Amino acid sequence: MTKYNKMSDSDKNLVMKPLLWGTLASILLLSAYFAILSLLNSPLHAWQQFILLWPWMSLLVIGFGVQMGLFTYLREYQKKMHAEGTCTAAVAATGGVSTGSMITCCLHHAVDVLPFLGLSAAAIFLTKYQAFFLALGIVSNLIGMTFVLYTIQKNGLYVPSGGMSRLRGINLKLIFYGVIIGGALFLTGMLLYLLK
Repeated sequence: MTKYNKMSDSDKNLVMKPLLWGTLASILLLSAYFAILSLLNSPLHAWQQFILLWPWMSLLVIGFGVQMGLFTYLREYQKKMHAEGTCTAAVAATGGVSTGSMITCCLHHAVDVLPFLGLSAAAIFLTKYQAFFLALGIVSNLIGMTFVLYTIQKNGLYVPSGGMSRLRGINLKLIFYGVIIGGALFLTGMLLYLLK
């Protein structure tokens, strides 16, 4: 008979809360997108824009949810470490970077609001470069996700028998820098193409 390790309640929170908050964040972001566009234009326009941009929007929504899940996992592990008196400054600082990349992810929605603020010229500029801002949000999400994953790995912030323990065999530092360099090259190429 196989013996299973029972997870403590705090370890269960490390699994369930990130899944819940990640899913909820994705749903809320998608709801906010449809609500804003429906109020500023029409529900039909919101749906047409989503269909037009669905690959970008899907990546943003999923990336936002994953990043929120990772952020929640990190916060839950921080609570566990604080309770044990073992939290480090590097772990505490990670939350700010993740939050910043989530804000950048949503920057492209400024296009919808700017005309109502009397900033039509800015709205025209942002509309022209909307694909770039969507790509910036996706790259930002990828950087945020790999940074949080690298921090989890570097600081051993996983339960030995949990799913995050699979990170041990992956060189996340290399992946993190690869995402930064690849993202910068992709965004530069995209911007040069748009400026033609």
